[in-house]
Amino acid sequence: MVFYGIRSFVALDCLLVAGASLVDWEIFKRPAVRGALWMCAASVMIAISAACIRELSGAYNTFQLVFFRSAVGLLLLAPWMYRTSRLGKLSTKRLPLYLLRTSLSYTGMVCVFYGLANMPIGEVYALLFLVPIITIVLAVLLLKEKAGIEAWVACGVAFIGALIILRPGIIAITIAAIAVLVTAVTYAGTNICIKSLSKTDSPAQITFYGQLIAFPLALGPALIVWKTPVWSDLPLIFALGTLQLLAGLFHAYSVRAADARVVQPFNFVRLPASVLIAFILFSELPSPWTWLGAGMIFASSYYVLFKESTNKKAANDEEGTLGPV
Repeated sequence: MVFYGIRSFVALDCLLVAGASLVDWEIFKRPAVRGALWMCAASVMIAISAACIRELSGAYNTFQLVFFRSAVGLLLLAPWMYRTSRLGKLSTKRLPLYLLRTSLSYTGMVCVFYGLANMPIGEVYALLFLVPIITIVLAVLLLKEKAGIEAWVACGVAFIGALIILRPGIIAITIAAIAVLVTAVTYAGTNICIKSLSKTDSPAQITFYGQLIAFPLALGPALIVWKTPVWSDLPLIFALGTLQLLAGLFHAYSVRAADARVVQPFNFVRLPASVLIAFILFSELPSPWTWLGAGMIFASSYYVLFKESTNKKAANDEEGTLGPV
């Protein structure tokens, strides 16, 4: 039942168009609008899941929370993984890179869960806007991709934004803040791995092996600090895994519906959404410095993504004009 509930989201994008036809809301037929709505939905799911993490962190260790997230995700995707495996098209020669990708993702998840438990939620997501910037740096260093002077200027502005949020020398930099910065680096590394894997393997393979490896990887550390969940916490635990899985699905539908240049600005919704939820549930508000730094980081990240998307589109247009060589 859960599996078919998840599969129904695949058709929801089409239902938005059909529903728009019924009520004559032309605006919802536009791919950009549907993409923006999916991205906003993903941001809200992430914000709500952050509240679940904060609430559960008082009773469970970070390693166990990450395991809960992986276990619920595996449970929800198990029917799809079983059906996909029976197609016989999941063999890969790049298992070491899958291990690296999942290890980086797991490390980042542990660090961000720790950050969400121990520092203002708004600051966590403000710093995570660094991920696209760090991805560019790693792509230049590891994949030998080229970056123009504009990209490096954007990286510098984003770095200044991070300093504004952290304000080293003015306030103490906490272990939680360092953990979130580690997450930004490891998530960027994960992006690099996915870039490389996508050249040879399908999205189904990447998803399959990611889920398959993540579960045992998260299980080991969780057993060391294991505390048997009480029944009253199970709904919140299930919500945590479900919300994070849905956030990933919604994000995928968003970039499928419209160009990344169009939908990426709506990724910023996760900051006010998380701030609002944190204020309602935990009476927590970020400082004005956090908003300023987050704005600088996000603007820089969006500029880099915009330029990258524009360059790819220009390359595709040129290839389409000249024809295959």
